[in-house]
Amino acid sequence: MKLTLAAGKLLNQKTDALIVGIYREKLTKSAEAVDKASKNALSSLIKEGDATGCLGTVGIFPNFPGIAAKRLVVVGLGKEEDGVLNFQKALSSALKAVYFVKTAVISCTDWFDLSPEWIAEQVSCTAIDVLEKSVDYKSNPDRPAWKQPKSVSLFVEEKTPELTTAFAEGAVIGKGIKLAKELGDAPANLCTPKYMAEQCMKLGSSLKFDVTVFEEKALNKLKMGCFLGVAAGSKQPAYMIVMEYNGGQKKESPVALVGKGLTFDAGGISLKPAKGMDEMKYDMSGAASIVAAMATAASLKLPINIVGVIGCTENLPSGSAVKPGDILCSYSGKTVEVLNTDAEGRLVLCDLLSYTIDKFKPILVVDAATLTGACVVALGHEYTGLFSNNEELALELLQAGENSLDKCWRLPLGRAYTKALKSRFADLANIGAPGAGACTAAAFLQEFVGKTPWAHLDIAGTAWSSGEEKGSTGRPVPLLISFLKDLTH
Repeated sequence: MKLTLAAGKLLNQKTDALIVGIYREKLTKSAEAVDKASKNALSSLIKEGDATGCLGTVGIFPNFPGIAAKRLVVVGLGKEEDGVLNFQKALSSALKAVYFVKTAVISCTDWFDLSPEWIAEQVSCTAIDVLEKSVDYKSNPDRPAWKQPKSVSLFVEEKTPELTTAFAEGAVIGKGIKLAKELGDAPANLCTPKYMAEQCMKLGSSLKFDVTVFEEKALNKLKMGCFLGVAAGSKQPAYMIVMEYNGGQKKESPVALVGKGLTFDAGGISLKPAKGMDEMKYDMSGAASIVAAMATAASLKLPINIVGVIGCTENLPSGSAVKPGDILCSYSGKTVEVLNTDAEGRLVLCDLLSYTIDKFKPILVVDAATLTGACVVALGHEYTGLFSNNEELALELLQAGENSLDKCWRLPLGRAYTKALKSRFADLANIGAPGAGACTAAAFLQEFVGKTPWAHLDIAGTAWSSGEEKGSTGRPVPLLISFLKDLTH
């Protein structure tokens, strides 16, 4: 699918589908032009109820008078004052409606009072996300081939360098989101820890960033007892994968991204309920987002040094699995009493965080993990949970979430949550008292970062969708890329 900018006269665009938007209260500038050229045909459709400004509704009208396009597509934008809140939903609805055409032109720089460059980035990013076919594993060769436009164009009044750059970058980000989705959706019998390591090496080779894979023998030498404790119940060997992208000055300290990569989490000895356990293939979504963010940053050639570290393993029950009551020694030297083997993500991350800070001395660390069901209870599926020991870093991530429409919400840390992790037999327990599970999990991780500016993204509620729309969302790739881009300005 080709993504382009289209200029000239809107009414003269020769395309299979011309997309315009209408508010609940009035027409946009583009819709007004179409209405005038058609001698109020669009207004008549609205009056009759065939086209509506209700958010996300779509009307398709072939052979529409006054335009060169074969059909007019009208998408509802909702209330004008809602702005950015409605933009993405309207855009996705419009693009989904034209999957069957060969060419489409969308005129949306007049949808709400938003930056044209921001809109350009969103259009190309969303087009990749919505229209490019996702990988599936169906065997029926007779099923209809996936259709998608050969080209999607954003209509602009003038092709400026800024719009061209934003549009091109949006497509790269869209491909990064798609990569995270494909890794997340892959079944656990395919997407093993070794598979994740292989994918990282392929990406590093093609995008020119360094990849180092640590096998279990190396992890033992590093004394990553917590990480290896989680891996002990699986026949699949664990891997730590370190990716280094050097786009900044040679001696410049890197930004560090750390991801939890549980390619399947059955809960270990503290076995999860059977219902919904199939979705535990998504417990590597944090790692998938870090891999995708690294690939996207390298593709965008961001002028910054980034190190990405992911820990990949399975958490399964077996005769060799770690047991409740076992005590593990972390990379940092701190000991952890395992009270619940299903609180395993923090055991992996504590070793990764300690190692990353010790080895690379980063200016800041952001980790992403499907860490706690408690975060889903607190925030649902709209916002990612954000915890941080640094005010400036927290504000930067909150702003990046707003800019990318991949929002996060800050939750508290504090001494009370750390005290809840007290153990009689070890330095820490891996779970606290009932209540505030997302906060105590973050407090556990905070014990391993010292004074380094650090933020934790709990994506348990945002990394995938359930039900009929089951699948990876690719979050928080948009947030991470927006954050990294902001650091370069």
